[in-house]
Amino acid sequence: MKKLLLSVFGLIGLGSLSAQTYPYVDINQISFVSQMDLVNCIDASQYLGDTIVTRGVVITDGNLSEVASSSITGGSRPFIALTDTAAGGSGGAFRGVVVMGADPSNNPVSAIENSLAGDILEMTVIVNEFSGLVQLQPLNSTSVSLVGFANIPSPILINAGDIQDNQRQNKLPTGEQWEGSYVELQNVTVTNVSIFSGGSRAEFTVQDANGNQVLVADRFLAMKVNGVNTVNPNSPQTVGLFNPPSVGTVYNYIRGVIFHDENGCAGGGGFAGGYEINPIDSTDFDKAASPASITDIKRNPIVPNPTQAVTVTADIVDNDGVVVSATLFYTADQTAPANLFQSVGMTNVGSTYSATIPAFPLDSVVRYFIEAIDDSANVTVVPNTPMGQPLNTAFYTVRANGPTVMDIQFVPNVSDGNSKIENDTITVTGIVTASYQAGDLGYLYIQDPTATEFAGIFCEGGPTAVFALNRGDEVTIQGVVREQFGFTKLEVLTATTTGNTGTITPIVIDPSDPNLIGTDEMERYESMLVRFENPNGAVFVNDSLGFGEYTVGSGMNATVTARVLAGRQNGTQAQSSLDVSYIADTATYGAGLNVTPIQVDDSFSMTALEGLMYYSFSNFKMTPRNNADFKNVIVSVEPIYSSTVEAAIYPNPASDQITVQLDESLTFNNLNIEVLDVTGRLVINNSVNTSISTLNLSSLEKGIYIVRVSNNNEMIHSSKLILK
Repeated sequence: MKKLLLSVFGLIGLGSLSAQTYPYVDINQISFVSQMDLVNCIDASQYLGDTIVTRGVVITDGNLSEVASSSITGGSRPFIALTDTAAGGSGGAFRGVVVMGADPSNNPVSAIENSLAGDILEMTVIVNEFSGLVQLQPLNSTSVSLVGFANIPSPILINAGDIQDNQRQNKLPTGEQWEGSYVELQNVTVTNVSIFSGGSRAEFTVQDANGNQVLVADRFLAMKVNGVNTVNPNSPQTVGLFNPPSVGTVYNYIRGVIFHDENGCAGGGGFAGGYEINPIDSTDFDKAASPASITDIKRNPIVPNPTQAVTVTADIVDNDGVVVSATLFYTADQTAPANLFQSVGMTNVGSTYSATIPAFPLDSVVRYFIEAIDDSANVTVVPNTPMGQPLNTAFYTVRANGPTVMDIQFVPNVSDGNSKIENDTITVTGIVTASYQAGDLGYLYIQDPTATEFAGIFCEGGPTAVFALNRGDEVTIQGVVREQFGFTKLEVLTATTTGNTGTITPIVIDPSDPNLIGTDEMERYESMLVRFENPNGAVFVNDSLGFGEYTVGSGMNATVTARVLAGRQNGTQAQSSLDVSYIADTATYGAGLNVTPIQVDDSFSMTALEGLMYYSFSNFKMTPRNNADFKNVIVSVEPIYSSTVEAAIYPNPASDQITVQLDESLTFNNLNIEVLDVTGRLVINNSVNTSISTLNLSSLEKGIYIVRVSNNNEMIHSSKLILK
């Protein structure tokens, strides 16, 4: 009905818009979602996919966005936010919306980039959505025009608990109304600070007095890290000026535009932040008296043996006062609460504080944290533990022979997959599971053969020696631990083969396991060699997701499916093999392969699929190394006829029996008729000696089956069968 109404509106016109091709829709209408839908975890705009005309007051200058994008001409993806003109520029529930300022050809729209807060823009746009965030996209480079001016919109005072809970999960019924709006949160405390992308980006989490947590994100200039070059070519600054706060910092208020990165019941996964507040400029922060900051925490050695004590150092300063005390707390008791940790005072030389943890027995897991108190009695604890959460600490494991891959990858809480020794230099030994050799993945992975979780690591760069490595080689690699948007990697400094070899047995995973697939539990297998296998039959291709990805599951139309990435390489966005034929889009990616491309669809099945577990864009995905990782592929279940044998199966659809008829003029020595269900499980297996046979199917449930006919173990016919 909506589509019909839009067509009618387009014909009769609305005032001055009577000549417009597309209907006029208020921002309020675009953004509005009913409470019934929100309670049921549905937050999509009713106009999703439509092209419409709308008008709004600009909230933020168009040159303040800071989102790097390799797909947009110029390398910067411009964003602004609008509030509905019907609200008089003052905002309100369902009155805000985000505009992505590039046209469908990925060219920035100058009218968006040059807009100023208070401008009234009229635009013809496509209503899109990304991770739950409604994004208006200009139809073309000329579809945005300045039509007036209004007061610069003021922030709307909301509570953190309106948009997020104490797990930082989005609260759709009360939060969706503020998506795209300029809001203010008051009296919040920093609970976590994340420095990533080699120190070039920073985000932090704040919580209110009730423990509700909100991510403060960095899509605008206000959060560009001090000294880091801006990416927006129109930015008023060449470098950022933002200094990340320390844990425990209190803000009287933080203001910004609410973006959405769906999590919780609405979907999402990995590190999706829910409703996130994005400050626009420096005036969006009002900091109260700050506590001491604890940064640059190091330990030496990183992984001790049973005879070694560990020295922990940290840089501790109080920018508006004096550090009164600093204490290191530690324990090897995994059940001990914080008040039962051993403590030792830290001594300092200038701002560098240090203390020593004594040696512990082999295999001990030693937890520790640092507490600092300033002259205003403010207390800072790092790592910080958010309210209501289990105790968060740093830790290390006492090893006999130095660190292992697990010392890089292991995390106590799989929802936070970042390595606890990020930016440290470490040396580990492992077996090569993927290499740069011709016909292999084209990327280097190694794995610890003694562990079954947290045992693999992606190795990037390094000397030319890494290119000579083969699968099965044992290699010792020294490198720097880095994070790539949640994907842990080792930046190689040296690589030395030991002369030994080994074999890694893949971890078997059901691609439709609801307790694993699509959950943070997959963090346990990041960068490990895994095998997707259906415990009851075959693995089937289910859906194409675009961008070189498709899903596989235990059966056709599986409700839970795992992602596969093949045939696409694009920097840090897609790192997959070019020696895999079975890809999701041969038209787009087929020409770049080293092998013959084969378009997959939901008729493809296999007994198993192996590969390395990669992570990007908040999703785990398998990257097969070559065609050998696809086990016993059946490329189609549509009718297949040999050049010499005619065959028929009837009736189809059938109810309780079918007749299989072959060319009666031919002689068959050893005929076999098999019926398989959609999981690939064999449900009927009959040997016959005549060209026409009847099969009783009364024991089977209604659904789709596969009938295969073979002669002397050579398949001569295969087709789908529907039981009704």
